[in-house]
Amino acid sequence: MELWTPEHARTLPLAVVAMIVIAVVLRLTIGKMDIKIRMIPFQILAVAIVLLEIGKQVVSFRNGYDLYHLPFHFCSLFIFMMPLMAFYTGKHCQTVRQITMAICAATTLLTLIYPNLIYGAWNITGYFENYLDFHTVTFHNIVIFAFILIAALGLAEPAHQGGVKAVALFTVGFCVVSASMAHILQTNFNNFYVCNIAPLEAVRQAVENSLGSLVAALMYVVIVTVLDILVVQLGYWLGKQLVKLVFTGKKHQPV
Repeated sequence: MELWTPEHARTLPLAVVAMIVIAVVLRLTIGKMDIKIRMIPFQILAVAIVLLEIGKQVVSFRNGYDLYHLPFHFCSLFIFMMPLMAFYTGKHCQTVRQITMAICAATTLLTLIYPNLIYGAWNITGYFENYLDFHTVTFHNIVIFAFILIAALGLAEPAHQGGVKAVALFTVGFCVVSASMAHILQTNFNNFYVCNIAPLEAVRQAVENSLGSLVAALMYVVIVTVLDILVVQLGYWLGKQLVKLVFTGKKHQPV
């Protein structure tokens, strides 16, 4: 249950500092420009994250394909939501931006608190040797950078109404799909099949031995779903507060 490893301590803080520096430079240079200009760095990240995922799928197919690489993880949401936020400008674009901000913030928060749960030390050591390790580390760092840019460049409207409900419904919808696929394919998407945290997995197994696999699975899925909802709502609140802080006292509207 080690939260941080020496490998994470040597790399993650430096990466985050570099992201913040770049975000500050971007804010100083394009922070007051039209949203179409401010969105360009985010669009670049969105394209990059899709290309990374395509590369992962190609490598997985070449290796015989691992069902774990199917896009039913929480972080798989970024493959869809980041490009949608980056390029969609329809009447629901504000809702899309609120949801994307929330899941980016939630992932950033979890990564900064418990990076060893998000990607392992072996992914860092194999970064330049194995594409899947390179993908895992780069993918999640792009998500952190995306959240920093959302806050620094005001890419989401902090006063948007209905965000809490939209984010909650989106999270529930994801959990239904992810949990269903996890048990149908017996693959640990989003920790819905087993728990990657050893002490909690021991509790899950004890409940399963006591109450049976079906009851234990239902209880476990409900608990993970509730935790997902709470973490994403916390991310949504955090994202709104940071965007508000960045634009406090300014007439400039973020979007």
